[in-house]
Amino acid sequence: MKIVFGVLASLVLIGIATSSNAGSVTGTGFDKSAIIDDLKTNVPQGSEITETNCETVGVPSGGDNKYRCTLVWE
Repeated sequence: MKIVFGVLASLVLIGIATSSNAGSVTGTGFDKSAIIDDLKTNVPQGSEITETNCETVGVPSGGDNKYRCTLVWE
């Protein structure tokens, strides 16, 4: 039983350590550069942005397209 508890505790600590080192944030809007600027405010200080992706999302009403952008950091 002690071994099982030790293994579970180790997995939890490893999960916490990894989640604090990497992350991502996603946002949607009509202006791609404004979305990216807004998302950058959610990146933890001292982190490096490693990836920026934007995809076009159609609007059912036929109006201007929206963009869904994701920033990934380490």
